[in-house]
Amino acid sequence: MKKSQPRPQSPPPPETHPSWRAHAWRIALLWIALFAAYSNSFQAGLVFDNGPVISEDPRIRDASAANLHAIARGQYWFNNTTSGLYRPLTTLSYLFNYAVLGDADRPAGYHVLNFALHAVNAALVYALGLAIFADPLWALALAALWGLHPLLVESVTNIVGRADLLAALGVLAGLLCAIRAASATGSQRFAWLAGLGAAQAIGLFSKESAAILPAAMLLYDLAWPARNTWRRRAPAYAILAVPFAVFFAMRSAAHAHLVVNFAENPLIAADFFTARLTAVKVIGKFLLLFLWPGSLSADYSYNAVPLFGSASWEDAKSILALAICVAAIVFALRARARRPAMFFFPLFFFAAIAPTANIAMIVGSIMAERFMYLPAIGLTGCAVLLLTRWRPKPALFAIAALCIALGARTYARNFDWSDGVSLWSSAVATQPDAARSHNNLAFEYTRIPGRMPDASAEYRAALRIRPDYPEAHFNLGNALLAAGRLPDAIAEFEAAVRAAPAYVEARNNLGNALLQSGNLAAAIPELHAAVRLRPDYAEAHENLGRALFQSQRLPDAVAEFESAVRLRPGDAEAHANLGSALFQSGRIAAAIVEYQTATRLDPSLADAHYNLANALLQSGRTQEAIDEFETVLKIHPDPEVVQILNRLRK
Repeated sequence: MKKSQPRPQSPPPPETHPSWRAHAWRIALLWIALFAAYSNSFQAGLVFDNGPVISEDPRIRDASAANLHAIARGQYWFNNTTSGLYRPLTTLSYLFNYAVLGDADRPAGYHVLNFALHAVNAALVYALGLAIFADPLWALALAALWGLHPLLVESVTNIVGRADLLAALGVLAGLLCAIRAASATGSQRFAWLAGLGAAQAIGLFSKESAAILPAAMLLYDLAWPARNTWRRRAPAYAILAVPFAVFFAMRSAAHAHLVVNFAENPLIAADFFTARLTAVKVIGKFLLLFLWPGSLSADYSYNAVPLFGSASWEDAKSILALAICVAAIVFALRARARRPAMFFFPLFFFAAIAPTANIAMIVGSIMAERFMYLPAIGLTGCAVLLLTRWRPKPALFAIAALCIALGARTYARNFDWSDGVSLWSSAVATQPDAARSHNNLAFEYTRIPGRMPDASAEYRAALRIRPDYPEAHFNLGNALLAAGRLPDAIAEFEAAVRAAPAYVEARNNLGNALLQSGNLAAAIPELHAAVRLRPDYAEAHENLGRALFQSQRLPDAVAEFESAVRLRPGDAEAHANLGSALFQSGRIAAAIVEYQTATRLDPSLADAHYNLANALLQSGRTQEAIDEFETVLKIHPDPEVVQILNRLRK
């Protein structure tokens, strides 16, 4: 019969632990293991949301006072009034990479910082393990098994997972500060309380899910009530009011109110009980992925997770997951007196997953592996508790084997994040019913010469899953337009507009396609709708100007082209088009100015040089006109221009 090891009960207060120097080699070993698992993550590209966040946000390009103010007062997604996310510290960290470290849009530096944050978090998990297990072996097992788990890859290798890294940093550091503050005295107590407040602020201003810190503190205090009196603990809870008050005040000033997209979270369209039972099934899927992380995906959007009521087997999964969750909570509550760690870890998992579980409120995504970054500590703690019941040698072998297996899977998973094709190919392979994965894979194919047929096939796969998917119709329309299939492209743009009447890009492209087909009567209303929906949409103004110009509505065309160049003054084509509208209106001098601006912005525009030459001829400036015609010949030899020059030189 195996003799079980002593179960962790109530370890001594943190002050009795050896100094950190005694643990340095263990932390070094932990970091070496993490580096080995993530050593191939530094070559990953700007995939998924990384491109828009890094490349398209002007606030992070310079460490100026204006940009710092814009970050503090703006939402997470730049120029997006519907994201509802307020994460200024995360955005500030991107600025640190982009402007201070000079990484710009080169991803390697961002990956290095992400890994560094993950390594720090692993050290904090080790410290938490010391506080709970009072044994460096089990603390190291907790930190290593958690830090190497492939479920965490989406938070570490995915650059925008930094929000989860920083939020976890705030929660873990805050919990450790609260533990130390409860038993400290004098200035040390004040320092630990100040650290707690700062940690909560770091977490909250990085990601909203860091709001679970008070719950984590309460679970720890309930698990080990004998360590300190509630009077000693009360100031730690009180100090949290300050960062919470500041955060909600600044978030309100930024007008950050969450708007949920159906494609990313179909629970928004379900009734209360259907949504919650489906959300419980998602928790069950997370538990399964933690136990067997073989089929990981960057996307679980519609229809990767069917709603409760859609199929009997899916309903059974929800009921089974609910039963497991209830049983785990009951077991944890019953274990509080005799096995406090078994009380703490399961309930920590449920507390940490709560902000993104779609139970208390519907959030932006139905399911995402990054949601498991912090909650996985609770599940890993449960696994370590099981290992503490083994004999030392088998336990050590099991820990080593698990670390090797998890590290190898993490290393393999990092390759999926190398580029867009690899990421979305893996997502389609593991979650074939996720419409967005097919759409995004198709978009990546459009960037590769010769892959347009594959792109069309993936767009159609997305539309089979969700026939009213506006983005897929829009993207398929663009692919068909590039292939010269104008009628088919128009049909797809029309489908996109029917599915989403406010889809301004779809209306613009539909109007432009109708314009190319010669259907001016249909093109003009679509383009009018586009500029009405988004008055600052320069491309739509320019396309509308072209349609009005071809309809001989010259004053209206001039007005639209003027709007286009005002919104996008560096657009040479827009200046050239405005010049043509002014020329046809008899405003020759103004036309010359616009043509000259166009040729200065883009000297290769042969048509602009040609039209400028004609305008100069109309103004009696023959020699300047000759110079422009000669420029046309340098760009594009044309017999007609040669004849014009011969006549002018006689």
